[in-house]
Amino acid sequence: MAWLPSIVTTIPRIGENPSALTRLRPAKINFYLKYMAEQGFRGEDVLEGTGISPHHLRDPLYLVEISKYIRIISNINRLARSPSLAFALGARLTLGDLGILGYGVMSCDNTDEATALWHKYNPIFFGTLIQVAYEKRGSQVLISHLPHPDIREDLLQFLIEEKICYDMALQRLIGLEKFPIEHLALTYPKPAHAQCYTDLIHCPIEFGAARNAMLLRDNALAIPLQGHDPETHQHCLKLLNDVFNSINAGTTLSHKVRAILSENAHRNPAITEVAAQLFVTSRTLNRTLAKEGVNFTDLNVSVRLETIRNLIATTKLESKEIADRVGFSDVRSLRRFFKAHTAKTLQQFRLETVSVLNPPNDVHRAKN
Repeated sequence: MAWLPSIVTTIPRIGENPSALTRLRPAKINFYLKYMAEQGFRGEDVLEGTGISPHHLRDPLYLVEISKYIRIISNINRLARSPSLAFALGARLTLGDLGILGYGVMSCDNTDEATALWHKYNPIFFGTLIQVAYEKRGSQVLISHLPHPDIREDLLQFLIEEKICYDMALQRLIGLEKFPIEHLALTYPKPAHAQCYTDLIHCPIEFGAARNAMLLRDNALAIPLQGHDPETHQHCLKLLNDVFNSINAGTTLSHKVRAILSENAHRNPAITEVAAQLFVTSRTLNRTLAKEGVNFTDLNVSVRLETIRNLIATTKLESKEIADRVGFSDVRSLRRFFKAHTAKTLQQFRLETVSVLNPPNDVHRAKN
């Protein structure tokens, strides 16, 4: 299609960049729990298999691992038995569910400012398994949703659907009568619930396209917002920046060590290398970590396990590829490490993190 040119933006593969698997704040999980409670489901069933408790989710500084987030999506899909789950979630979204981000977007001056703010900070809410790119095309804008190349197709469809449905919900929440979209292109085949798309998005929709993208109408980013409030907006920006900086920078040495270990997971760096990057000796590093109640070995094990779990939950990578990305010399070493620290095999964990869109009967067969 003429409106959908090839894109040069590249996204690093999962495991090559620590930002590829950003943890999520509790807000999104709390929204899932609220929605499922309205449908008559218990929170314990939604959180099954994650080790996450309501106490964790009440802590604003708690961050949810991507693999646990995927498990929650799988649990919801199993319980709700709805292939159009993302559309139901989008219809129930409120500004309160988005927290300070929602009010920050609502109080923007116009749709250009609101769009930029939404996409800058929503990785904290949505994670970064899908990134966003903008292309100016005269008075129009092409917004592309760029998934990491390793993501499983079933998970990709849910994430794209959820992202689009939440974008549509946002325009409703900030007072736009109609989302200014002219065309929508999606890489996956036309689903059985395609009517949900038609009911929500009033524009031509192409399935099986070259990439996931939406073309906005002329001057779509120049629409003034009714809720514009400079004082409220500045207050929201300050809070958003504080949250963003606390998550991405961290204030403790252990946080910085985790970041270095995550970034270099494929090499499994020794404590001497990590200490050198922090401009301290290994002894000083160990002593400071001890004051924070942790040690280097435990941090290293924790980071490697999280990386392995995330790769299993989000991709179809073979064990050999996972071993390479987490710094193991061979698959046997990877398997021994994972079994020793989780009491599960790689295959057991893979089967527990069920396919997001598989029917419940298929899930049951996979577990047996």
